[in-house]
Amino acid sequence: MSAGQIDDLEKSISIRPSNLEGRLKLPPSKSHAMRWLILASMDSSPTEIKMNEIGRDVQAMIDCLSDMGLKYQEGIMFGGEFKFKTDTLDCKNSGTALRFLIGQVASCGQEITFDGDASLRVRTSLPLIESLKISSSTFGDYHLPMKIRGPVTSQNIKIDTSISSQFLSSILLMTPRTDGFELVTTGKSVSQKHSDLTWDLCKLTGAVKIGQPWTVRCPDVEIPPDPSMTAFCRLAGLDIENPPKSEDLIGHDLSNLNLKDSNDLITPLAAILALSDGGTITGAHHATFKESNRIKCTKKMLEQFSIHCNQTADGLQIPGGQTPISPNQLVKTYGDHRIQMTAVILASKCGATIEGENLHEIAWPSFIQQLQNCGLIID
Repeated sequence: MSAGQIDDLEKSISIRPSNLEGRLKLPPSKSHAMRWLILASMDSSPTEIKMNEIGRDVQAMIDCLSDMGLKYQEGIMFGGEFKFKTDTLDCKNSGTALRFLIGQVASCGQEITFDGDASLRVRTSLPLIESLKISSSTFGDYHLPMKIRGPVTSQNIKIDTSISSQFLSSILLMTPRTDGFELVTTGKSVSQKHSDLTWDLCKLTGAVKIGQPWTVRCPDVEIPPDPSMTAFCRLAGLDIENPPKSEDLIGHDLSNLNLKDSNDLITPLAAILALSDGGTITGAHHATFKESNRIKCTKKMLEQFSIHCNQTADGLQIPGGQTPISPNQLVKTYGDHRIQMTAVILASKCGATIEGENLHEIAWPSFIQQLQNCGLIID
């Protein structure tokens, strides 16, 4: 377990019942930011990538790109060829950074070790490694640390998209650094709108055909608001200062309880349903592969507030009309920032002490401060 993650779990935040009023400013979309950083890292000309704040997952990507000899400074990404400063890349908590960077490193012949925090060490990327047919070795009983060496030489790549869309996105994003290949996808795709987003952004930089390399030319971009965070605003009863545009939703529709394309919504959406009319969340099996088993751990967290739900094979059944009750013990958040953020908002309704004071910084650094500005009372 990394020092940062130990600090996150050892520190707690005590919240009193609070009357929240006002509006929140959503953070930049992590999905867009990660993809644009990778694409800009392959552009020989500098690219402006504007973000109003940077969460720890995106910072992990930036730090790894820096260790690969590239640079993001004052909103400008300077791309080019890799000039590795280290033989180990620490992706911290970020599964997206890990998967995307595996594809980038696999395009060259450098032997690199990937590592991350305790939650990332148990998340598998083996389907991606196997599909690329590159050399790899792990240490101990976990998926990470993992040593890999490219380059990818296969002319035919097959990838199973039933666990994570990030494997497919990684392959699409690495294409400009390869000699090209034929790509076949198998399995029932999950989070397909995220892989569709990847290909859409690739086309904006010059891509024409999947598997065919192109010379990357990135436009300057401003990262749009993260649509998955609107669920926390809804749960808190707060307005949104910068609502996402419809074309940037990438599946994050709070009225759709089938989360095949939006498993990040499961925890706040479950709480919203419990406090309103109830409902059944389906299509979220791939949420079990996040930094926690997000189906099981959402249920456990809600039960700490005396909110009842039933776990199914691919989601949760949640009765409506429930009211959170203040727990008499520390609320566990399982090292998962979306569980912590949901627990914080539930605590604002009844009072509670929440594990993981700073977990929200993974995706939304200003989340707690903004809630305080809206009336959240912290001891």
